[in-house]
Amino acid sequence: MDIRQLRYFMAIVEARSFSRAAEQLHVAQPALSQHVLAMEAELGVPLLHRGARGVAPTEEGLRLLDRARLIDAQLAALHDHVRGREAQPSGEVRFGMPGTVSEQLGVPLIETARRQYPEVRIRIAEAMSGFVLGWLREGTVDIAMLYNVADEKGLAMHQALTEEIRLFGRPGMEGAPSGAEVSLETALGLPLIVPSPSHGLRNLIDAGALSIGRHVAPAIEIDSYRQIKRLAVRGLAFGLLPAMAIDQEVRDGTFRSWSISGPTLVRRIFLGYRTDRPLSAAARAVGQLSWTILRDMVHTGAWDAVWTDRDDLRF
Repeated sequence: MDIRQLRYFMAIVEARSFSRAAEQLHVAQPALSQHVLAMEAELGVPLLHRGARGVAPTEEGLRLLDRARLIDAQLAALHDHVRGREAQPSGEVRFGMPGTVSEQLGVPLIETARRQYPEVRIRIAEAMSGFVLGWLREGTVDIAMLYNVADEKGLAMHQALTEEIRLFGRPGMEGAPSGAEVSLETALGLPLIVPSPSHGLRNLIDAGALSIGRHVAPAIEIDSYRQIKRLAVRGLAFGLLPAMAIDQEVRDGTFRSWSISGPTLVRRIFLGYRTDRPLSAAARAVGQLSWTILRDMVHTGAWDAVWTDRDDLRF
């Protein structure tokens, strides 16, 4: 068994398909199948469940996957160490992000990285924050942006920014607060469009309601920020979203928004990575670059949030 076979195996598991992995690797699908069969024969155990819906690792396959990722990371770190940190970073970086972060950060990160680190390839994987956290724990991604993460064993978490959750609605809606601020209790009494209970933002709203002895009884539940805004602009109900998500609509007068008090609702964004394996030079470079871009977006007002006091981040 060699590193090439291990990388093939990782690609198959991540793609959950021999055909998709073959396309990504530019390797013939029968050749990938033969490599996996050879690995299973050498180890004496099945590594993949093969089914109509694709492939999934067996229990033995999961153990191999974890060790393969560690070996791959250590090999990348060995190359970085031998060449010296001042060498130009190269290789692929798998970066997990919630969709709302990717919308703001993805394009400027890729554009800037292509100029500064032309030999680095960034693969951005989007999902809700809870799924991204799972990817980071499993090693499916190298680094990740996450929302409201508690202390996680085996993970380093650096808080980047804090953003306010605001009430918003179409101007002139019945029941709209008269001032610039509204209490959480009053906001919860309005017809609301919010994400479903499986969503991280909904968990935050539910926790705020629980802290004042209330519960959320929404008029409409839908997880997509875009759909929440589309429903709100039709005047069906008020919404609760991060200030960044409605900033443009507030600026152009489509929505009016209100700060929430007693208690305030805020969401924190963290940059995270695993501490049980070394990060490649490429992952360190991309992580630091993403930190710098986020900081500049907050300082220039492109992202309506409060920046952490830590301007520089060193891995």
